[in-house]
Amino acid sequence: WHSLLPSKVWLTAVDSPIPEADPAAIVAQIKAVKQAWSAQQAAELAALGVQVASGTAVFTDPRTITLTAAAGQQTLTADAFIVASGSVPIFPPAMKPNGKTILAPRFASALDSLPDSVVVVGAGVTGVEFAYLFNRLGLEVTWIIDQFGVLPAFDADTAQALKETLAQRGVKLVEGYMADHIDQTEAGVEVVTTDNGRYPAALAFLAIGRKPDTANLNLEAAGLSLDSGVAAVDVYGRSAQPHIYLVGDVTGAPMIANRGMAQARVAGLHAAGLDPAPFREDTVIAAVYSEPQVAQIGRLNGVGVCTVQTPYTATLKGHLLPQEKAFLKLAYDEKNGRIMGATAVGPHAADALAPVAIALQANLTVSDLMALYGAHPTVSELAFIAARQASILG
Repeated sequence: WHSLLPSKVWLTAVDSPIPEADPAAIVAQIKAVKQAWSAQQAAELAALGVQVASGTAVFTDPRTITLTAAAGQQTLTADAFIVASGSVPIFPPAMKPNGKTILAPRFASALDSLPDSVVVVGAGVTGVEFAYLFNRLGLEVTWIIDQFGVLPAFDADTAQALKETLAQRGVKLVEGYMADHIDQTEAGVEVVTTDNGRYPAALAFLAIGRKPDTANLNLEAAGLSLDSGVAAVDVYGRSAQPHIYLVGDVTGAPMIANRGMAQARVAGLHAAGLDPAPFREDTVIAAVYSEPQVAQIGRLNGVGVCTVQTPYTATLKGHLLPQEKAFLKLAYDEKNGRIMGATAVGPHAADALAPVAIALQANLTVSDLMALYGAHPTVSELAFIAARQASILG
């Protein structure tokens, strides 16, 4: 609600052929989308007979929570609990948002005017998306990228292609050092890095990272211990207390919505006494909604893992949606050809990986994929073309 949805409304606006740079209109649209999406979710829950109770939940023992709201407090017990409390942003003491000159993703729903310049701190998924977003809106963008680089959890070739494209579009890259603190100035702010570099702008935008939101749950009373703020779970989402399930951001990285949805489905079915297939981390697509779009799934390196890289221009769609450096890289086991993962950079990259997600879930091989042909012309063809290239390479 506070980060993902507002950012996607902004990104949708700037991805139109002629971007709408009317911040007030976009903020109004964010509010409208929030209300519509919330109403839809509430209606679906009501249709299923789910009772929704709002308030602050705190464990008092492994089978009891207290729920505090304006109307009072109530005690709830259950045979099973599913904790999906999400995550909160991380801010160092010397860099905290003030809602005016230092912002964070949650302020995207209230950004009703635009400055002429911004320093973006952070090069993970959110940092990439907002560096792209501000550049697309015409701001002068300086991007602070620490020693871990751009998208450190992604394939190096994919991250490099994205970084080069944003640099070509005018984003100023400051690499290799962390932001240390932010000074207020008459013109706005000055972000100071650990090598004493100084980068002035009207606005600083912080996308440094997130952590599970467990501080107020009193999980210790439920008999759960946290390792660096994260409670360990099994493939069904069960914690050390088998009747307490944890799903989504509260289980740690990668903190992405579709992962949480997949975990929640498995946990819900298991808690209801059914026997679902275990959650598989390697079947979750991680996507970055910049231009170029970037996506990744599964594993792309390690002992016995081979890769084949296919340019978008191997498909007719790649010529209809021209973009330099666009490709899909497919990974497979060198011994048995089993699909291991993939990454893509280019238009509709996340969609291009959908066939790979199915291949991973079904334990398919290069031979299985090479026999398939996607609708022509679409980016769905890329994974199948890559498989045929892999078969030629042996």
